[in-house]
Amino acid sequence: MIWCAEIGSMHKGDKSLAFELIRQAKQSGATIAKFQFGWTDDAQKKYAGNINPIRYVDDWAEDLKRWCDYFDIELMASIWSIEGLETARRIGMKRYKIAHQMRDERLIAEILSDGKETFFSNDEENDEPHIKHIFCSPHYPCYPEQVNIPDFYPRGWYYGYSDHTHGIEACLLAVARGTQYIEKHFCLDKADLVVRDTPFSATPQEFAEMVRIGNGISRLLSVQEKL
Repeated sequence: MIWCAEIGSMHKGDKSLAFELIRQAKQSGATIAKFQFGWTDDAQKKYAGNINPIRYVDDWAEDLKRWCDYFDIELMASIWSIEGLETARRIGMKRYKIAHQMRDERLIAEILSDGKETFFSNDEENDEPHIKHIFCSPHYPCYPEQVNIPDFYPRGWYYGYSDHTHGIEACLLAVARGTQYIEKHFCLDKADLVVRDTPFSATPQEFAEMVRIGNGISRLLSVQEKL
């Protein structure tokens, strides 16, 4: 199982908070600490509808990489512009994420041209081995009546699940249905509403519980599928 803590803009533009989120993500069992690279003014106006400087972390890229290496957790980022891709390349990022909102075909092609494993939240099947398709609900937040968890690989063609629900139940259902990758927003305080995604994020305690139970389900599922 790959457990991705989506830090996104939860750091609120504060480097010290970004460091603490990475530290807590590692302690909670996360495999990956994920940020977002390339939120230039143009990208923010195009995909967010406004300019919010707390999204931009490219200037911290070397710091984020150094901190993730220190805590032995992988640094990954969603790529939002060619500038963000160049940042990821500069620090030697191992693999990438393409968010479901991304519709820039030229940028997508450039990201995929690197040949690195890329988690892609889209609905189009693609046989390229380095693309890992991620199921993602477009709702923020996603309420119970909107959850539509599919069967995952090898029964289906989705490899992973990106979650926007409250709690961890939907993530555990996805594990039971065969997902090999869980991406969950990660925060320290759900009552802090500066960032939109906070209420449906996981605290360190919730994330750790999700990892503990999810790994157990994944192991049991693996044994059952061999019978």
